[in-house]
Amino acid sequence: MKTTQELEQFLDNDFRNWLSLLTHQSVALWGKMDAQQMVEHLIIAVNVSNGKQLITLATPMEKVEKVKKIALLSDRPLQREFKNVALPTDPIPHEYADFPAAKQGLIEAVEAFKNHFETQAEKTQLHNIFGELNYQEWLWFHYKHFIHHFSQFGIIPTVDRIS
Repeated sequence: MKTTQELEQFLDNDFRNWLSLLTHQSVALWGKMDAQQMVEHLIIAVNVSNGKQLITLATPMEKVEKVKKIALLSDRPLQREFKNVALPTDPIPHEYADFPAAKQGLIEAVEAFKNHFETQAEKTQLHNIFGELNYQEWLWFHYKHFIHHFSQFGIIPTVDRIS
């Protein structure tokens, strides 16, 4: 797993570079979301991590640690076509007025995430599948989640292992 500094660097640099390559016309290689819906989907996940959107745990408590270890804290990429029970089957309609506004909303959500943990490094936030995650775990989740969706749109290559 990457260090906290490497993951923070990812949010400051790589993610922004990838976002700059994504256009409203970018087409998904799999899944139903258009580019704006994907960006808004990432905003929801980041807002869960920064405490702006509260959710409930969907994984049975006795399975959380096992699911977390296998699906999150490993080098396995996130599964294609994964169905998160907290989300509807069909993509959510656009919330932002346009694509540039959605991209800016994601940048702001990431900044709010970093600020949220800046003075409370030991704080945790609930993820609906993986349970309570600390700052390092949320960084790793966002890293894997962003890789998953930016490869979905061909911005980066699909990977077999996350390093």
